[in-house]
Amino acid sequence: MKKFKSYNIIGLLVILMMLNLSCDSELTTNSSRDVSDREVLSSVSGLNMVLRSAYQYILMGDGSEGAQGQAVYTGIPGLCLYYDLGGADILSHTNYGGSTCDSYQFSVRRTTAAENATKIWRNMYFVINQVNLILDALPEATGDNAEKSLIEGQCKTLRGIAYFNLIFNYQQTYAISKSKRGVILRTSSSDPVEKGFSTVQECYDLIVSDLTEAKTLLANFNRTDKWQVNADVTSGYLARVYQVMGNWQGALTEASAVYNRNSTLMTRAQWLSGFHDISIPEVLWAIVNTNITNNGENTWFCYWHNQDPSYGETMQGGPIFNFLQLLVDDKYVQLFDDTDYRGLKCTKTWKDGDPESNHVSDDDEKGVMFWHRTRSTIDNINNKWAYNKFKFIGTGDIGQHQYIDYSIMRSSEMLLIMAEAAAQLENGNALTYLTTLQTARNARLTTATEKNALLEEIYAERRKELLGEGVTGMYDLLRLQRPLVRFGASLSNPAGHFSWGFQNMDGYNGSDAEPKGTIPSNDYRFICQIPQVEFANNSAINEANDQNPFSGTGN
Repeated sequence: MKKFKSYNIIGLLVILMMLNLSCDSELTTNSSRDVSDREVLSSVSGLNMVLRSAYQYILMGDGSEGAQGQAVYTGIPGLCLYYDLGGADILSHTNYGGSTCDSYQFSVRRTTAAENATKIWRNMYFVINQVNLILDALPEATGDNAEKSLIEGQCKTLRGIAYFNLIFNYQQTYAISKSKRGVILRTSSSDPVEKGFSTVQECYDLIVSDLTEAKTLLANFNRTDKWQVNADVTSGYLARVYQVMGNWQGALTEASAVYNRNSTLMTRAQWLSGFHDISIPEVLWAIVNTNITNNGENTWFCYWHNQDPSYGETMQGGPIFNFLQLLVDDKYVQLFDDTDYRGLKCTKTWKDGDPESNHVSDDDEKGVMFWHRTRSTIDNINNKWAYNKFKFIGTGDIGQHQYIDYSIMRSSEMLLIMAEAAAQLENGNALTYLTTLQTARNARLTTATEKNALLEEIYAERRKELLGEGVTGMYDLLRLQRPLVRFGASLSNPAGHFSWGFQNMDGYNGSDAEPKGTIPSNDYRFICQIPQVEFANNSAINEANDQNPFSGTGN
């Protein structure tokens, strides 16, 4: 792993200084030219500086992924795009293109070894290499032992998160792949460069061990900012891991611990305000964006087709950079009942000859979640549904764009994990958990009690509540071993998927009355290949034996 392991601390800090990348003032590092590697690693203050660089990468990606066309690879927020675009609920126009469109289309370059498969691998291993350096140096470093424990806890959380995203993207889901080739486990900076793959089971064992140890180490950590991981974030991620593993008691225990400490759900006003206020108690983990971060233009806010009609159809108009690219499928909109404020919609449309007043106005769309951009003349977008979940209503002028904070874990997800785990365990509490969320959202309450029917309601609720947060779409399809099914636009459903969304799917015929395309469950089109550069630099692994196929379900 020479390419991904050989970064030294000084080089990294110089790069960060030159790029001027920062979550906020706490993540900004001073010049490193006047310190040595040994000095950086020898004290708690130096190790904290290196820890901030690890946060930098896991939250924002590296500088090379800062280009707008690489949005889905800009750290955890990028993966929120990546996972959800691989599902059935989101449409991507080609207006801006780039990695968001590649993800939507299941483009060949998205997952192949010589192309974008490298990006998630490089990002996550950089984080792993950094925290391994810190963990190796901690015992001998000068400083308070209590602070050392907090550093260790944060490092193990970040390593667990990095490995979880690696194993999720580079091998099929846990239930069917425990004994299959996983990824390369590195737990020390002194590990040999040439090291073989571990099994999927061994990878999950390390992830669980890291996160379990970390939540104890962080039990008394009072963080200063929500970009930092604490015990709640650690337990929240452990709940996700157990959910993928099918360890339902573990998932219930961890999610309950988090939810019970953070049970104040978003109000109607908070939900409808646009998801940019990370001070809301329900937000457990978030990224702070400024004009000097490298993914300020690469979050959901910039891609949804949701800027106010008064700003027009230009990508440069409005209070944020806006690429006018993402919309939602009609079948997603139809999931919501009429009382659910998450599903409020303006059905106004406009046809040639209609009065100008029939166009959707700012007043029409600001109080709803779904609406039609009636002034658009691009590819029948005026028939599609714009979505206001990630919405910033402001007065910014061109060239004076504002950067928006971004939530990446919420209490609602924990409540839904509790509901799913309880349903799987059949302990009688699942319906209570589910209806707690539905009541908060003024939605129709589920009455189903039979296990499979109740689980289907929970899966639908996850889509309604969590779309855009990286735990629906491809994420749920993989862990639940379900096929992807998309329905194309037709005369009866003009708000269906764009035809280019089926380019790499099976069975699509645009002339069908209800055209649809599928990707079978467990298909390797969901999974990245191991990067070629890894095989080139690591003689302990063999491409002929260890590479993922591009498609098919494998053995």
